[in-house]
Amino acid sequence: MAEVNRKSFSRLSSPGDLPPIPVFIASIFAMAVLFASDVTTPADIRLHVLYVFPLAAIALHCARTSAIVTGLVLSVALQLSTFLHDGLAKGPLITDALVAFSSSVLTVLLARAARDTHLTAVKLATTDWLTGLPNRRSFETIADLEIARQKRYGGVFSLALVDLDDFKGLNDSKGHRAGDEALKLVAAVLQKHTRQSDSIARLGGDEFVVLMPSTQKVDCSSLCQQISRTIADRMAAAGFAITASIGCASFEHAPESVSDSLQRADEAMYFAKTNGKARTSERRRVTGS
Repeated sequence: MAEVNRKSFSRLSSPGDLPPIPVFIASIFAMAVLFASDVTTPADIRLHVLYVFPLAAIALHCARTSAIVTGLVLSVALQLSTFLHDGLAKGPLITDALVAFSSSVLTVLLARAARDTHLTAVKLATTDWLTGLPNRRSFETIADLEIARQKRYGGVFSLALVDLDDFKGLNDSKGHRAGDEALKLVAAVLQKHTRQSDSIARLGGDEFVVLMPSTQKVDCSSLCQQISRTIADRMAAAGFAITASIGCASFEHAPESVSDSLQRADEAMYFAKTNGKARTSERRRVTGS
């Protein structure tokens, strides 16, 4: 039970873990319930401080400025309506209204700061700092979901492992800055020549991967050959003596794990490297066993 409560609190406090529209609707409903409770209880029982909770939820989980402004205005308006209903004198009314407005604004600012900090940390943990592509950790999460989808619904997906040829020689001859530019060039080629439904990541060093859902072996091979030629052309135009060896693996049945699928693509890539480089090689056995 404690573990369940911990996970529930983690989702409530982590931006992106809850869908914004249900959070917004639930928060507005909570404000309405607070208002109804506040006006039906004696004036000496003050519940308006509880508005910070639904307001913080909106600011934490909703990206749209309009949703945050709506929550802020509604929160202050309902609190002011409660003060008027209680018949506060002019002096206390102004003071309480200012306190309600200030506390609501502070709640929004603190919640937005927490949201920005969390999202920045998540991005740093899942994004390659140089190319801006997802990193290995992020890719493994995406691949796990694709394997789970295939186990449940069937279908096929393909994987392409891209490894640069003679990358170390470029670093040694022209320096690491040139190497970084070459890596960014590869990332740009992959982003341009893959579909929106495909997932690209930098696994580390000069190794990249492309996951292609609902893609047969022949289509994967054709795309990889195009990518290999494009990388070679772009590298030559940039003055880099670099090409790319690409290993392809297609799965009609779900592989046992992400590492298993990567190993099969890696075997095909190694075959390409040992047979002339600057080429594409396919994993011949298309199976999940």
